[in-house]
Amino acid sequence: MLYLSAAVRRAPRFLLACVVVIAACAPRPGGPADVLRAYADALRDGRLREAWTMLSSPGRAAFPYERFEAAAQAHPEEVAEAIRAYGAVEPDAPATARLALGNGDALTLVQEGGRWRLDPSSLTFYAQDTPERALRSFVRAVERSRWDVLVALAPQQVAAELTADGGTAGAEARLRSSWGGPDAGRVTALARRMRDAMDRGAALEVSGDRATMAFGRGGQSLVRLAREDGRWRVDVSDAD
Repeated sequence: MLYLSAAVRRAPRFLLACVVVIAACAPRPGGPADVLRAYADALRDGRLREAWTMLSSPGRAAFPYERFEAAAQAHPEEVAEAIRAYGAVEPDAPATARLALGNGDALTLVQEGGRWRLDPSSLTFYAQDTPERALRSFVRAVERSRWDVLVALAPQQVAAELTADGGTAGAEARLRSSWGGPDAGRVTALARRMRDAMDRGAALEVSGDRATMAFGRGGQSLVRLAREDGRWRVDVSDAD
């Protein structure tokens, strides 16, 4: 997807969603900026069906032409502003690609000098930069018995209580004796239900520095997240 300018980001949501799909997937020659300008030209000339065909197959299925056409015709001023913004993108604008992995994560690549290179985030195995990645980090840490990671993922108040007597090593020992002992079955089942919910596309409700996800049978379980010191932390106290 392109790193878009502020003007592009202010474009109507339906157009911006299309741009993301086009830049990432359109089977056209040239780079993302070239595809974006072709899309802008089609919109400018009123060739809406041609613009719509630049979407990927999943994009067209999710956004039928009739809906695309109606939205474009209902917002002429916004479309004109978007066309100007799209046409102003530099040919060498930096681009990234995200590849979905089988474990639910995504690998980011950055285009430099005509070549695709791995972003350093590919080495972040237990990321906490977004609520979803923090949840997947939690699940992975449970599955791999990474008690140190689980301490780092805990809310600050919980982490402070765990480390109050014995520091980080003491906190890891407490988790190991509990989650790796008598509670192992319950915690493993909890992580499995969370993974299943995310794999099925369960909604993460984000509001500022707080997020929640309902999961399990009938959505009766709830996991809470909070962003503290720039990192998302996982609270499973209400998740049983």
